[in-house]
Amino acid sequence: MKLLRATFLSVNGLRDVTCDFSRTMQESARDVVVITGAPASGKTRVIEAILAAKEVIAPYGPPIHSDPWIRPGDDAAKVALTFLFDEEEQRRIGGIPAVMEAEALFNMRGANADADEGLVALVERYGHDPRHGKLDYFAANRWLPPPGPMHGLGAIEQRLYRLGRDARKYSFVPRLLAEIVNDAEKQARFRTAIERLSPTLRYVGPPGTDPLRCFSSRGGYAATPSELSTSEQDAVVFAATSVHVRHEKSVVFIDRPELFVGERGIVAWMEAVRGLADDVQIIVASTSPALLASMEPGAVINLEA
Repeated sequence: MKLLRATFLSVNGLRDVTCDFSRTMQESARDVVVITGAPASGKTRVIEAILAAKEVIAPYGPPIHSDPWIRPGDDAAKVALTFLFDEEEQRRIGGIPAVMEAEALFNMRGANADADEGLVALVERYGHDPRHGKLDYFAANRWLPPPGPMHGLGAIEQRLYRLGRDARKYSFVPRLLAEIVNDAEKQARFRTAIERLSPTLRYVGPPGTDPLRCFSSRGGYAATPSELSTSEQDAVVFAATSVHVRHEKSVVFIDRPELFVGERGIVAWMEAVRGLADDVQIIVASTSPALLASMEPGAVINLEA
């Protein structure tokens, strides 16, 4: 599952615009796309409008309220999404076309969709099987919550948090750290992901009975997630999500990827994120000069252009 295009009409916070995530003159999706522009130009809004439209068309969670998405002075708004499905996904739903468009319509009475049933069945499906693509969102407010109630690891619970900014989104991490103590395969993937994402952090496993005291920062004694630096905690967030949720064949959105790694590390960090899953499409909102300089011109969407 990939995203080829998104068109926004009368969406609050955006000018009418089409964002193209495909390769020039081809119906194939780019692996990485950067949405950029001045402050308040709509970078984050593009991502979150796509996710709102997806939730109208094929929801993971509760119904979407229309009012926040309609531009003041207009009666309605529309977001059209063009998806690309691979051969396995097409066969799974009985031979649907590879390229399909769906529309989310927002008006004062609510939100509704214009979409093929086969597309809806594919896009609303959520599970932690790497064979099934999904959408996921790392908002700019991503961080590990303080110690407290832990979320479950099941797909039914996780799907409700995937596309939002809820501060409890990553409260599943402590439970995952406890689980991988007895799961060698998942533990190995988590260790490798941490090594890719952070030059200073390593997963060393718990030396005692506390499964959370399992990290070593700069070669130090075993530490818990709350004792790590913010950049190291960010690595834990991405590694844990990738290992548990599985982003193979998926579309992953990231707001401000440079937030905790800075200019010197952002290009290497993006390469590390790309390496966490096969066949993943990554769409980010960023103003990082280093990241923008590393991209092909066609892979940058400038909302001021």
